[in-house]
Amino acid sequence: MTKTDKPKIGLELIKPYFRQNAGLLALGFAALAVCDLGQMVIPRIVGHIFDLLADYELSIRIIWPALALLLGLAALVAFLRYVWRHMIYGFSRRLEMDMRQKLQSRFLSLSLSWHQTNYSGDMMALSTNDIDAVRMAVGFGLVSLVDALVLGLSAVGFMLSIDPYLSLWAFIPMPLISILTARFGRAIFARMLEVQDVFGQLTEIVREQLSGFKIIRAMTLERLSQAEVSRVSQFYMKKNVHLALVMGGFFPMMTLLTNLALALALYVGGKATIVGDISPGDFVAFITYLALLSWPMLAMGMTLGIIQSGLASLARLARVMEAEETTSHPSRTSFPDPDGPFEIIFDKVRFAYPQRHEPVLNELSLILPAGKLCAVAGPTGSGKSTLAALLPALYEPSAGHILVNGRPSTEWPLERLRGLFGYVPQEGHVFTGTLRQNLAFGRPGADDDSLVRVAEAAALPIDPAIFPQGLDTMIGERGLTLSGGQRQRLALARALLIDPPYLILDDTLSAVDAAVEEEILSRLAPLRAGRGGLIISHRITSLSKASTVAVLEDGRITQEGTFEEIISQEGYLSRIAELARLGADGFRPSRSWRGTLN
Repeated sequence: MTKTDKPKIGLELIKPYFRQNAGLLALGFAALAVCDLGQMVIPRIVGHIFDLLADYELSIRIIWPALALLLGLAALVAFLRYVWRHMIYGFSRRLEMDMRQKLQSRFLSLSLSWHQTNYSGDMMALSTNDIDAVRMAVGFGLVSLVDALVLGLSAVGFMLSIDPYLSLWAFIPMPLISILTARFGRAIFARMLEVQDVFGQLTEIVREQLSGFKIIRAMTLERLSQAEVSRVSQFYMKKNVHLALVMGGFFPMMTLLTNLALALALYVGGKATIVGDISPGDFVAFITYLALLSWPMLAMGMTLGIIQSGLASLARLARVMEAEETTSHPSRTSFPDPDGPFEIIFDKVRFAYPQRHEPVLNELSLILPAGKLCAVAGPTGSGKSTLAALLPALYEPSAGHILVNGRPSTEWPLERLRGLFGYVPQEGHVFTGTLRQNLAFGRPGADDDSLVRVAEAAALPIDPAIFPQGLDTMIGERGLTLSGGQRQRLALARALLIDPPYLILDDTLSAVDAAVEEEILSRLAPLRAGRGGLIISHRITSLSKASTVAVLEDGRITQEGTFEEIISQEGYLSRIAELARLGADGFRPSRSWRGTLN
């Protein structure tokens, strides 16, 4: 995509809004045009009054009709100004709201691969600064553009009607104004795009520093953190200075040219008025129109900046809206959901992350039996979490198939497929709000008994010492007041409340000690009886609870069978079991199988 293509692609995002509101906008811009034309008639009335007053023999009563017309016209202009503001600015606000909702929906629909290559700070900038720039361009920018065109053209028309010869002198700087506007416009757009991109980087840096402030303070890295923010801030300032230099050169140039036109009009028109070729009233009206014409020319600089900023933001938004989809799931199918436990088969699955050349999973084949609790173990980096994320289609296989209840996962609509799984990752995310809001995130409106029940199942009792207000306790931004283990147990309880057909625990209990982990798994057994589940772990405590265990190393299954079978064979799990026998921290053996190591 070239830079010149970006505005066109961006405009496609807002064209539907203009088509849907064409009638309302036409009425709004018509009211704006009539309002501007009404303003342009006022100088003619003032000029007429001026000529009447110049004739000292006439009575002052002669000007009353003109004054009444002037007041009536002013009232009409005020009414029409209210009408077009309500219609056009109201439209821009509705567009802003709808675009923000669609952008958020788009963020949620894009794959994890896309999110891993794009910064959260840039997404925040898109959701705030960029959409606000589009709203300003669609609202204030278009109003200023139409306002400038109507005022400018009507001012030219009235000036020509007063004195064509004088108008020609006043229009001498106009061609130069047009050339400068076009050239400055291209430069402003390029710099606006750079400014918006750097603003996204700055937002990401600040977000990172705030989310990691505990480690920054613990390691006394405040100065380093401030230096990083300062570096990006200076770069952002530099880009804004480049933009300001362009816009700063545009405004003085426009002011010089408009004042040059005024000087020419005063010189030529003043001589014509002295010799009687033009009446004083007409000359006053002409100068008034020329002053009104100078405003649209000056406003074009500001309008140009606003519209170019909106176009630059639209180009950035288009990058997200036009991002290539990596999923090929249908929107609907005729086959029903499973009416009971279902089998999952990995058939020669291959997966590689976009930023990595080597595959994480390579020709992986694995059967997860229906209604059984299965486990996958393996060293760090072997692909365990990737395997878990493939089941709810957070990633898509590069090759091979995942069969869910006998059908390839790509034949399932995403919403239905993900509805089969409850996925609890290692990093249990906590939302800003109360304990109740976090537990009931997947089932808003769940009763207190259900919330307490799943919390207890996850060994997260509603202890007044931890949660003084019970379920209504505020737990801080991203669970700041909770420990890592408490955050993990909260995330597990949230998944249990949904009660999914298949539960995936991706090292979910890594932050709790082995005794608490064993207690939680024992509580889960009756709750999940007869339904499938997958545990990703390196802990003996978790692996011993599974019906079947598979060992994943270098993207391939190297061992598979029951827990007792695999620990009796030489390999990764037997080494972990030996560590457990020696009492190594984090590998405490379960009471149910401890004797098998002797």
